[in-house]
Amino acid sequence: MDIAVFSDIHANHSAFQACFDKACEKGITNFVLLGDYVTDCPNPQKTMEMIYMMQKFFNVWIVRGNREEYLLDYRKKGESGWKKGSASGTLLYTYNNMTDRDFNFFDSLPIYSMWKQKGMPSFELCHGSPNSSREFMMGKSRTTRRIVAQLRSDFILHGHHHEQETYTYRDKKAVNPGSIGIPWNYGGKTQFAIIHDEGDRWEEEYFQLDYDRKEILSEFMSSGLMEMAPAWAAVTMHTIRTGVDLNQTILMRAIQLCEQERGEARWPDIPERYWALALKENYIDMHGKDIPHR
Repeated sequence: MDIAVFSDIHANHSAFQACFDKACEKGITNFVLLGDYVTDCPNPQKTMEMIYMMQKFFNVWIVRGNREEYLLDYRKKGESGWKKGSASGTLLYTYNNMTDRDFNFFDSLPIYSMWKQKGMPSFELCHGSPNSSREFMMGKSRTTRRIVAQLRSDFILHGHHHEQETYTYRDKKAVNPGSIGIPWNYGGKTQFAIIHDEGDRWEEEYFQLDYDRKEILSEFMSSGLMEMAPAWAAVTMHTIRTGVDLNQTILMRAIQLCEQERGEARWPDIPERYWALALKENYIDMHGKDIPHR
C-alpha cells in the first residue's frame, strides 16, 4: 500500500490541487491529512470542498490542526476578540467563510490517531504532537526525541512545522511531509510525501512541485483578504512566492514597534502602521514582493 500525506494546506487550494493531481497520477487512492486545512489564504471553502470530495471517493484518515482549533474556540467563546487587521483579520476572514458543516467536521476530528491495518505495520498521525496540535516536533529537539522515544509504533506522521524532514531515534521515525499551502524552502514549491509499505516498515518519499501560484496570489486581491489583514496577507504571499518564512519576524517586529511607541502591545490591537513598517524593514511590499535593495 502507498499513502499520500498532506499537511498544512492553509486554504491554498491551487497547491492542494497540484499535490492531489500528482498523487492520483501515481495511482494513490489512500490519503492522510494532518491538519491546518484553512486560514491564511483566500477562499477557504474551495479547500473544504476538495476535502469532502476526497472523503467521498477515496480512503482518507484525518486529524485536526491548531488552526481548526482556533476557529472552534472562537465559536465556542461567543465570537469575540477577533477584528479586521493584520493581527487577527485572516482568522476572522476564514471564520466568516466557514459553514456549520465545516465546524461540525472540525469538531469531529481527533488531534491524534493510530493507523492500523491487518498485515501492515501500524503508524501514528497528528498535527503538532500526539498530545497537542500546537506542540512542535522540530528536527533534533528534546521534544521530538522525547515524543519519538515514547511512540506506540515505530513511525509517526506530523505537520505544523512547515519543513520536510525525517528524524530517526532508537529505530523509530518521525516524518514531516512539509506544507502544501505555505511551504518553506525549495523556492516555495508545494510539498507532500508518499509513504510506501515495505512489509515490516514504512518508507517515505518526498515531493516538491511547481504549481500555478498566479491563481492563488490573484485571489488575495479579489477575495477581500488583503483588506481584512493587509500586512499578514503580504507576508503570506511573500512566503508563497519565495519559500522564505518571515511571518514570525514580521509579527514580533510589529509588536516591538508598537511597544516602543505606545508603551504596550495588546494583541490584536496592533495598528497597521507598525505592520507596514515591519514589512518595509524586511524589504517586502504590500503585495508580498521583494523591495529591491543592496
